[in-house]
Amino acid sequence: MVPTPPHRPEIEEALRAFGITEVAHVEPLPVTEASEQWRVEVPGGAVRVLRRYHPRETQASVAYEHRLLQYLANRDWPVAPAIVASGGSQLENEAGRWALFPFRPGSPPEESRRSMQRKGAVLALLHNDLEEWDEAQRPGFGRITDLDTPLRLDGFADFYALIAWYALTDPERASRLEDMRELTVALLDRLGYGDLPDRVVYFDCRDENILFQDNDVTGLLGFEAAHRDARVADLGRTLVVDAWMDGWRVHSFIAGYQAHAEPQLSLQEATLLAPM
Repeated sequence: MVPTPPHRPEIEEALRAFGITEVAHVEPLPVTEASEQWRVEVPGGAVRVLRRYHPRETQASVAYEHRLLQYLANRDWPVAPAIVASGGSQLENEAGRWALFPFRPGSPPEESRRSMQRKGAVLALLHNDLEEWDEAQRPGFGRITDLDTPLRLDGFADFYALIAWYALTDPERASRLEDMRELTVALLDRLGYGDLPDRVVYFDCRDENILFQDNDVTGLLGFEAAHRDARVADLGRTLVVDAWMDGWRVHSFIAGYQAHAEPQLSLQEATLLAPM
């Protein structure tokens, strides 16, 4: 591989802040909703991941994520805890908020019933360990029905302020979105979602975040959205984003989850999976 230094000054500055003054190769990784990332190879063969968080991510929110990653690493989960430099685990400058992580090897699983089942099992075991995480809600986050808290980070007072703004350009769709939210909240209330205990949820249990080498799980990535909620919210997100509500995927994922969950999903939680 031909050595290629980083061409963007802000990347060089961030790497220097984390003690990296020589770089063999830098390449961008796929952009997520919460961050930009670069794969960084340093002389000697070590590989790191440099992350720049979305501007809405606050110091407190990022610190929460970093503490959670360290908690999981201490329990032998194959996560990538943030690397701590002289200034801490995150750097803030004019170009943004940065963090550096070790690179986790592995590849996403192939598309199969077994892979979906194993992914459900991994999430169940993760939930079991996260039951002991005793910190309060992550700053800037709320349960899935709380849209006001994250919207404030984008400058809106609450959900209805967003709807009023959107109605200026598309009043019909804005009205439908408002009706949809009210119907959904009413349904979840009727099914007892608000009575379910909360715990830290992964909220990004997708194929590209679960890495394997042969039969071993070698990496769990993507904890930028981890927060406190009912565990069915975590399952619901995976079923929509990664299982696409496809019958065999849903069955395999839930079967893997139920085989390792402590306790197993209750009838109330199972009823809530579809509206989630």
